[in-house]
Amino acid sequence: MSTARDTDASGPVTVRPAPPAQPTLLPDWMRNPPPPRLTLGDRIAAGLLSIPGAPQVRRAWWAWQGRRRLSERFPNSFKIVAFFASWALALAMVLIAWGLFALAMG
Repeated sequence: MSTARDTDASGPVTVRPAPPAQPTLLPDWMRNPPPPRLTLGDRIAAGLLSIPGAPQVRRAWWAWQGRRRLSERFPNSFKIVAFFASWALALAMVLIAWGLFALAMG
């Protein structure tokens, strides 16, 4: 297999395989696909990012989302608290259903 060497002024020499000798059977639209269309979400995001200060808010939001959550920092404590919270919620739902049933039978 022959190789083609690419040299970049800013980086090391990279070696990539040469294209195959035989023609490909893929249609042209698969070999050279059209650029992706701009969806409504892309247009809205571009419009919002054109507002002054929006890129800084976006980076702050990404940093906030990348934080370590409480359940990741204290997994066992979180499991214990979640157990008792779910038990209390289930008990409240049973008592509400019992009270409604008692009112209906009244």
